[in-house]
Amino acid sequence: MLKYLVFVFTFNTLGRLPLPVLYGLMSFMAWVAYYVVRGARRNIEQNLRHVMPKGAKESEVRRTAQRILENVAFYYADLARLPRMDIDDFFRRRLVYKGVEEHLRPAIREGKGVIMLTSHFGNPEMAMQGLIPLGIPAFAVTEPLHPRLSKFLDEVRGSKGHEFAPVNVGSVKKIMRKLKEGDGIVALMGDRDIKGPKMLLPFCGVETMMPTGPIEVALRAGAVVIPAFSMRRSRYVMVAEAEERLKLERTGDMASDVRAGALEYLERYERRLRADPGQWAVLEAIWDTPVAGGGTRTGLGGGS
Repeated sequence: MLKYLVFVFTFNTLGRLPLPVLYGLMSFMAWVAYYVVRGARRNIEQNLRHVMPKGAKESEVRRTAQRILENVAFYYADLARLPRMDIDDFFRRRLVYKGVEEHLRPAIREGKGVIMLTSHFGNPEMAMQGLIPLGIPAFAVTEPLHPRLSKFLDEVRGSKGHEFAPVNVGSVKKIMRKLKEGDGIVALMGDRDIKGPKMLLPFCGVETMMPTGPIEVALRAGAVVIPAFSMRRSRYVMVAEAEERLKLERTGDMASDVRAGALEYLERYERRLRADPGQWAVLEAIWDTPVAGGGTRTGLGGGS
């Protein structure tokens, strides 16, 4: 109950601040968090050592970790402002969308159902909200929290028209129904999943457990999977890009097909991470084994 009340009070307070003031405040809080929240800082820096070039200086790792915390803080600032935000103005002035006409709309027109497979990179929340001015409805599942807190946050996320629901049996059934209807998209995360199927897969050269549920759902439903990534290009401007669909194969061997699809997605995600690791909004440790003294250049295929 206390956590719920803190979120409600904080969102209702911060969401009323002018954006420059709010971002300035959140930037300061991220700087403080870097020195105070040691567990998150340790996780972020160990993750970065898997992604950044081998031999990267510790000062560079620290600066990137601080940038990650700042981007996470900006994510919550944007979410707090969302119910009061003019989403059309946000789309015109603060968001650049790529790949919609080339990849996303053609996939929707096929009527097979579309999964937009995104990740904790940049600000996927606001990239998804940017689909509203484009006339593309979306349903997304979220991490289950305390029921009242989940309901509050999903109402905030859905304040502009999209649908959100925590991961459970009911939401999985709704995903399958939405894909069958073929109207709009289903948005899922492909890099971190608290619940659902997982598989030991190579990621940035080291095996770890990664979610495979979205790929399995797509294979079972016959849906198209469009990888999508967002990036914060400046304090106020974001870029979102829908990529070419995954080349999913249905050979009859579900485990093999799921693995192949997940690896293709992770390979694209890995390229994004290596190009701009400061966009990586993950505070939990991804790998069990730390990397000492820098990252690794090994890629999914054994080399980069």
